[in-house]
Amino acid sequence: MKKQLRGNFLPALTWNWLDVNDTEIDLQNENQVPYTAAQGEGEIDQDLRTEVLKLDHGISDEVLEMNKNQSNLKNHFVINSNQEIFLNLPMSKSNPLLVDQQQIIVPALQSGTVVLYNYSEDDSRAERNSTIIIDIANDAELNLVVIQRLNNKSSSNVAIMARVGDGSKLNTASIELGSANTVFHYMVDLEGFASESHVQTAYLGQGEEKLDLFYHIHHIGEECISNLQINGALMDKSIKKFRGTIDFVKGCSGSDGNEEEFCVLLDDTVHAIAVPILLAGEDDIVGNHAASAGKIDENQLFYLMARGLSRKEAEGLIVESRMTAAFDQIPDAELRQDLKTEIHERIINR
Repeated sequence: MKKQLRGNFLPALTWNWLDVNDTEIDLQNENQVPYTAAQGEGEIDQDLRTEVLKLDHGISDEVLEMNKNQSNLKNHFVINSNQEIFLNLPMSKSNPLLVDQQQIIVPALQSGTVVLYNYSEDDSRAERNSTIIIDIANDAELNLVVIQRLNNKSSSNVAIMARVGDGSKLNTASIELGSANTVFHYMVDLEGFASESHVQTAYLGQGEEKLDLFYHIHHIGEECISNLQINGALMDKSIKKFRGTIDFVKGCSGSDGNEEEFCVLLDDTVHAIAVPILLAGEDDIVGNHAASAGKIDENQLFYLMARGLSRKEAEGLIVESRMTAAFDQIPDAELRQDLKTEIHERIINR
């Protein structure tokens, strides 16, 4: 019998009956098979991987071991001089399994953008198990965009783990628009003085899709700043679980952390759970957290419908507007508009 894989472990456990302490990870393929849709670049720094994975990463060792042993795509990027990397990661019947290791290194005083775009080319089932390890040196900045657009037969497990140095920034946009089972994991250590992490997430659940979104920001250095902005919508019988933790470690005095999650419920049959957490091991900090879920305000709908839009068109416009901040971080204007159009059409045609 195959062992059940778990992940996204809540750092402060609650009642088991709430079913939010962790989640099941749907990885069915136990064999290594080639992935031919993209070529790897550079050699994985195993010392860096080991060092980062010593941290409180919240992922099961079994999943990490599968990622290492079954890996069929490895990239080691060193970002310099406002470099932009756009990596297409298509999946299809001929490339049904992607087990990738991505390492992104940003040296001191450098900046750049990395876009990882994972999508289905046909209606066959695909499976992704990914680790993205980021190391940002002092006075550097990385813009990371992660887009998941698999079909509703597929499974996606993506884990991002990062260290951020003095005066540096990690700006992340994650967009989840597919997959029957989505597990997204984001863990950042703000180690440096005045280091920053800013996250914008957009998601749309439909059919019987399940989304499990996990964020854990460790404030370690003094005067660190973090900001989580999570916006999404659910329709049909989809399910979303959000776990967001801002962790103020002893010694991070002067730090400021904020997290907000808002979920639009487009149908009565959806299920949305949110667990925003603040952990305070330091006194001299500012922390805010909020989570809400509900239907669109009828006054907003009336205003748009009075100007000729149908109810579903108005709903689509409002949902899309809430996701603008995440979409605006996509450097490719054509892809950005394509994703907005897809969201609008899914809502209108449901």
